[in-house]
Amino acid sequence: MPKGMPWFRLYSEIIDDEKIRLLAFEDRWHYIAILCMKSDGLLDCGDNSELMMRKVSVKMGLAIREVDEVARRLSEVGLVDQNTLQPLKWND
Repeated sequence: MPKGMPWFRLYSEIIDDEKIRLLAFEDRWHYIAILCMKSDGLLDCGDNSELMMRKVSVKMGLAIREVDEVARRLSEVGLVDQNTLQPLKWND
């Protein structure tokens, strides 16, 4: 798998972001983990959705059904696409 960016920018204002504050504490970390996987290229490696979700599950240390639930909660506040885990407004 080709590696993505070794780093990404995270603005210090994230701590006061309304969407982040609406999340449970552990989901804040889940969101950061998804950003890291996006930056590393895992979400864009071309795997079919089932395999990609299995890889995400292993990386996050969660069962696939738990990843699905995390995706639902993050999607609910407008942070990720529920089906692909792609962070919304990544290029902004």
